[in-house]
Amino acid sequence: MISKVSILMLVKKKFRYNIKNPKQIAEQQSDITNFVKTFLNNKGEMSDAKGYHKALYAARNADTIAQHFYEQGKADAVKDVMAKSKNISNEPRQTASGDVFIGGLKVKAVSGLDSSKLKIKTKKFN
Repeated sequence: MISKVSILMLVKKKFRYNIKNPKQIAEQQSDITNFVKTFLNNKGEMSDAKGYHKALYAARNADTIAQHFYEQGKADAVKDVMAKSKNISNEPRQTASGDVFIGGLKVKAVSGLDSSKLKIKTKKFN
């Protein structure tokens, strides 16, 4: 009886996947018709050909699929590290309001067609 499945990757790392119920798995895998029955209808005709071919492909290419997701995980991790190291932020920049307080006086930069003129607005309080 197998309690753990080992996957040897192309990168020569060994991973262990713990099977929760090894007795049930051994019983299911003891007869190939248990696998095929899941894709047949009550008359014994193929009812889920797409699922059958998908499961068969995954069974025959388990190492290749595992390698793909391992490499994808590494690529995503490198991309994340690079983004953080470059201080890239996806948040929009905050625009300054243009208000500056100098000695209790509020000064605001105003853009216009003619920047050679200085405009001062005052508010008088009674």
